[in-house]
Amino acid sequence: MRKLLFIVILLIVNSTFAQRVYRGIVVDSASMVNLPDVHVSVLNTTRGVVTNANGGFVIQAQPADTLVFTALGYKALLLPLLFEDDAMMIMLRENIQLLPDITIRSTRLYPNTIENRTHSAPRPLDSFSAVTAPFDYFSRREREKRRLVRLVEMNNRTQIYTQVITDPDVKKILVDAYALTDEEYYASVVEFNQKYMAVQFWTNPDAIMEALHEFFSRNVGR
Repeated sequence: MRKLLFIVILLIVNSTFAQRVYRGIVVDSASMVNLPDVHVSVLNTTRGVVTNANGGFVIQAQPADTLVFTALGYKALLLPLLFEDDAMMIMLRENIQLLPDITIRSTRLYPNTIENRTHSAPRPLDSFSAVTAPFDYFSRREREKRRLVRLVEMNNRTQIYTQVITDPDVKKILVDAYALTDEEYYASVVEFNQKYMAVQFWTNPDAIMEALHEFFSRNVGR
């Protein structure tokens, strides 16, 4: 019995300290825009990578490690990996420094047309291949492809919301309507993103604006 318990503990320890591949996408916590050139490193080591043009990264680490995300103009984020999936979306919060006010004049509320900014995902083997070619389907390469497909699909589903929330006219409407400073506006958008994640997947810009107005009217100046 003791020998069995020792073996179980040994397996747990080995799995905890085994190297794994972690991949993800880093976005702005307010605008949900992909962030390139974010430095991703393993705490207390020299291992690190930089996110690509689409905010994506791939890094090897142990489940007991902690990842550190740093970028110019953003607050550093420490992420323990112990309970994290190996495919994730990371939100960095902007480190806002207020500049002198400027006036931007425009007649547009938000873009009249939504541009297609989706990204193409790799084509993994389908579930039928699990029967016809099980070794290929469950290979490390195919598992990583399926994780990447999920990340790209999630990122694509937020692209309409991203275009609405990053439009400067939308910001001006909300700032003027609720008498907000820049700092109050960004803090409110971050809170909205955290509480109402489902809105980020809506495809109707008018519905997104209505949800933002409802949130700001109920929460600003509490």
